[in-house]
Amino acid sequence: MRTFATRSAICLLTALNLVALNCSAAARADEPWNRFRGPHGSGISTLRGVPVAWTDADYRWSVDLPGTGISSPVVWGDRVFVTAANEETSQRSLLCYAAADGKLLWTQSVPFEAEKKHRQNSYATNTPTVDAERVYTVWQSRGGSQLLAFTHDGKPAWSFDLGAYKSGHGGGISPVAVDGVIALNLNHEGDSRLVGVDATTGKLKWQVPRDSVKATYSTPCTFEERGKKLLAFTSWRHGFTAVDPHSGAVVWELSEVFDPKDDVEKRAISSPFSADGLIYGACGFTGGKKILTAIRLNTSNAGTGNAASTTTTNGATGPTPDVSFRLDRTVNHMPTALAYRGLLFIWTDLGIVLCVQGDTGETVWQKRIGGNFSGSPICVDGKLYCVSEEGEAIVLAADKEFAELSRTKLPEGSAATPAVGDDALFLRTHGKLLALPAKR
Repeated sequence: MRTFATRSAICLLTALNLVALNCSAAARADEPWNRFRGPHGSGISTLRGVPVAWTDADYRWSVDLPGTGISSPVVWGDRVFVTAANEETSQRSLLCYAAADGKLLWTQSVPFEAEKKHRQNSYATNTPTVDAERVYTVWQSRGGSQLLAFTHDGKPAWSFDLGAYKSGHGGGISPVAVDGVIALNLNHEGDSRLVGVDATTGKLKWQVPRDSVKATYSTPCTFEERGKKLLAFTSWRHGFTAVDPHSGAVVWELSEVFDPKDDVEKRAISSPFSADGLIYGACGFTGGKKILTAIRLNTSNAGTGNAASTTTTNGATGPTPDVSFRLDRTVNHMPTALAYRGLLFIWTDLGIVLCVQGDTGETVWQKRIGGNFSGSPICVDGKLYCVSEEGEAIVLAADKEFAELSRTKLPEGSAATPAVGDDALFLRTHGKLLALPAKR
């Protein structure tokens, strides 16, 4: 028979275990960082304890990649996936590393031929995506492009032919895994389309033809509208397009939001994302006008939309949402903006950071922090992390009051976006992958 003291000790141990479990859960990312910029493309992580400032001694591990690239790492459990391209051996590689110690677990490589590309692009620009069964990557070239699937142990699962890729800037689209479908935004100067591929079989599920004259590099995001999960794509010609990930049906489309009739053609390079009932997307031209648009999603079946500013095509089946606001000054081109607690943070290519109200676009603060940026900011436990092309990691407070928290020099330059695992931040430079552990 248990004594009162014994029962008390058991209750105390149970309470301590519950506290430990709750603390552990609170300290870890909510969902796997399984695509470009993490869950749903939001760039948000709740992981606690990631250093604000650090030295080389703080890295858990650092590995030299067998080549260079600007793709971002993705994480699933105890594994980190990233791509690299070796121009000397003409090999592109998908690599899997152990998150705990940086051990290379496997690599899958394909040959490639050098071709014309933008000076800021690379031959390993496409960020992979991963789900519970497989990891998926895209290799693009003029001679032919493929979407490839591998098991978590590196065994080939299937290959889907995407056809020749036509763009003088080179490839760079990244897939997303959504409920058993791998979705792609395949806009280029050839046969442009949105594509959905069955994640298990590698067979085509659907495709949506696109009218495109410029390559698009934005990665689609998922969002919910009236209780239904949808995919959002962005492009200059078509603006925002909402697609059912299972059938490929176009639910709605806003095609006038990025000035598609402008004399200067634009590219959607940064990616759409959803927060607080809105979807944000940007489109622009390097030396010209850049536009960021926020649209408010329909919250009921009686949504009306603003017919004066929207055009629906492709047999859209639902009401179009309204434009909430539109910015055309101090707008990002390659980096993707980030929304956090009602604020929208716009990190521009030329090192200006703008904080605006997330629902109105009204400026809260604007600061020039310096540097050049191709990678996107992420938010970890209320702090913005972004790495410059010069290889400087800058951390700002994700707050209505501007505060620069630190600057840390990385071993070399970077055009990638950090990723977050269960207990570490993963940073990719041009030729290295580094793990920065969270402190408990």
